[in-house]
Amino acid sequence: MTSPAARALIFDCDGVLADTERYGHLPAFNQTFEEFGLPVRWSVAEYREKVRIGGGKERLASLLTPEFVAAAGLPADPEGQQAAITGWHWRKTEIYTGLVASGAVPPRPGIARIVGEALAAGWTLAVASTSAEASVRATLERAVGAVHAREVAVFAGDIVAHKKPAPDIYLLALESLGVPVQQVVVVEDSRNGLVAATKAGATCVITVNDFTADEDFAEAALVVSSLGDPGGEHIRVVASRSAAEPGEWVTLADLASVLPSSASPSSASPTSALPTSALPTSALPTSALPTSALPTSGPPSRGVPMPTASFGDVEVVVRTMAQTAVDNEREFGDLDAVVGDGDFGYSMARGFELVLQDWDSFDRADIGTFLKRIAVVITSRIGGTSGPIWGTAFLRAGVTAGAAAELQPAQVVAMLRASIEGIKARGKSDVGDKTLLDALVPAVDTLEEHIGEGHDAGTTLRAAAVTARERAEATRSMQAMRGRASYTGERSIGTLDAGAVAVAVMFEAVAQLWPEPPVQS
Repeated sequence: MTSPAARALIFDCDGVLADTERYGHLPAFNQTFEEFGLPVRWSVAEYREKVRIGGGKERLASLLTPEFVAAAGLPADPEGQQAAITGWHWRKTEIYTGLVASGAVPPRPGIARIVGEALAAGWTLAVASTSAEASVRATLERAVGAVHAREVAVFAGDIVAHKKPAPDIYLLALESLGVPVQQVVVVEDSRNGLVAATKAGATCVITVNDFTADEDFAEAALVVSSLGDPGGEHIRVVASRSAAEPGEWVTLADLASVLPSSASPSSASPTSALPTSALPTSALPTSALPTSALPTSGPPSRGVPMPTASFGDVEVVVRTMAQTAVDNEREFGDLDAVVGDGDFGYSMARGFELVLQDWDSFDRADIGTFLKRIAVVITSRIGGTSGPIWGTAFLRAGVTAGAAAELQPAQVVAMLRASIEGIKARGKSDVGDKTLLDALVPAVDTLEEHIGEGHDAGTTLRAAAVTARERAEATRSMQAMRGRASYTGERSIGTLDAGAVAVAVMFEAVAQLWPEPPVQS
């Protein structure tokens, strides 16, 4: 029998958690058009076609025919048009969240019930949507209540390169949650969502709505009119290609029964959420690496070599990083505001605040599990691109640590190298692009070098901190190649990268925890 604790349930937002399209997004779009004086109003029939386009900004962009641009008096250049879309979308999101708060957007039947039952049974829950994060969080809280909403990870907004039907958002969620893909049920409502989920390897259940009832759901394990509720309208089973046989409403057991019968938590490791080929060698557990892939011990020890790191050491380092992010909210935000949008400090502080808030509740079965649970909070709670990047770093470190209860110095380096590779892949960046990598990679190089030379922990960490600070300062002369700062081109030269500075400050804070070695006579 499959253990419920090894299972995950991931919901789409729009059309799944609530009837958002008809009662939320459509009126919000039309009110936005009216407020901005745009010569368009979408009817229900017209919006039914727009729903096939993944993402609100993408739906707005579909308006930009030459005729519309001229009639609306929009700028001719793509940058000006994109700025207009950003403004419209911001206002549309504001209107939508107001509608949700007012109760105008009804939750779909069965959502609150299934979420409560799944949490009680130990399932991991998440929402994966490429709608704006503020909209998703408002919808989730309205649908399941504030208490349960806090237990659901949220992956939303422009945090992946491609929106549904591309599988990016689900690949990110699977990687972050660390649950084997064979044990994951996705609940969707559209063809785009179904394709995204199945391309990611997950089993998909469809709850149709007025906008999607006529779409092709051939790959779905189960297609129903809704999840339903006891005492409510009986559901209609459109198709079942699994062992599920729902009655008057869909139960949690029905959702479990759509999973492949061969799936077994004892035979699937958390890394099977993605194919092994999708992970760099450095992301595999240390025990699975060939000896040649691990950092060597280097020349004979000089002084007292860096000792094994205990679970307590790992906890102290993570807690120090979290507190540093909270304490430096304003400084990091001010740095980011020079050429970015200024939200880096705020986003980091709010995410790591939740890490501190939930500190005692994290699973401490082993170092890997602990770090992966931290990764889920960071990925789903830190806004913008920072959440996926920092979350990926913790996730890759956790996967590499595996079931270890303590870490040899070589394992620490392997974990940091895994984090670096994850950041590079997630952010499509490298050293020289004016990102946190410009401080992190040289600092880890220094760390590895000092470990190899047999230096003690304090000396090693202080040397890495000095390197991180020097290389963070060196970003001042660089031109940003990634992130919002890259939009400013050469204007970014002369400014410090906020992410690189954050890495330096964290290294410095951690280094202060280890005392200097006694002077030997």
